[in-house]
Amino acid sequence: MARRAMNLHGCAPASLCPPFFLRRGYPREWWLVREWGAPPPTAAPPAWIAELATLRDLVPAVSPDLSPSAVARWPAHDFAVCPRCGAFERSGAAPHPSPCGRCADDPPPFDAARSLFAYAGDVRSAIVATKYAGRPYPVDAVARRLRDTLAGRWRDLIPDADLPTVVPVPVHPWKYFRRGFNLPALIASRLSRHLGLPYDPLALSRTRERVPQAGLSGSLRRENVAGAFRVPRGRKVPRAILLFDDVFTSGATAEACVRALKCAGADSIVIVTVARAVP
Repeated sequence: MARRAMNLHGCAPASLCPPFFLRRGYPREWWLVREWGAPPPTAAPPAWIAELATLRDLVPAVSPDLSPSAVARWPAHDFAVCPRCGAFERSGAAPHPSPCGRCADDPPPFDAARSLFAYAGDVRSAIVATKYAGRPYPVDAVARRLRDTLAGRWRDLIPDADLPTVVPVPVHPWKYFRRGFNLPALIASRLSRHLGLPYDPLALSRTRERVPQAGLSGSLRRENVAGAFRVPRGRKVPRAILLFDDVFTSGATAEACVRALKCAGADSIVIVTVARAVP
């Protein structure tokens, strides 16, 4: 069957083209597929498709159970940890008697760090579902488990003679505006209430954020948060601080916060997080 005549631009004559094609600038290939059965030319997918594929990994495949009874079943890390940075060991009783090799060679600026869970399974799904899917986080249930651990096997982190002020790791204002909350601040507020400790959510602010930390390597994480935190001008910083975050990954964020707080006068700083990323 003879094909219809085409003009010099490779399209059917204007009398055969639908008005929406001429007016709205639809790709010529769409009209060719409809009229002539010609396949559209192959092209590389747009960059935003690759970005969506990365973001898809952050969204939980199945909605996790966030009930208090489910949180009570989350498995805490009971094996040995580095007494300084809190790095998880896969065997042995907790805590480990000596610092890990990294801390022995290059001690971190904070006094100690502890994480209750491994960042995996339901623990990870709960945090991801809250941050990226808008699910309510079981703040009180998690805060109670942290309180029980701080009163038990972590009791050496909080000396009776010098009670710390609980300070959450802040988020950048635009991220707070987009999400409507700061997860570390929500948990830290409830934890300080359970422990009877002072709480100061404004002791530290985040002034800059280049790109999200998720997906960056350790060296890039440190570069990304260098100089990103500061103590507001004229604000008095407590001498002893319990710095709280939801996840400890490479320690880059914690170290940047600690440096800003110590430059403003803080002396003793311990890090407590809900979870810790494991290799």
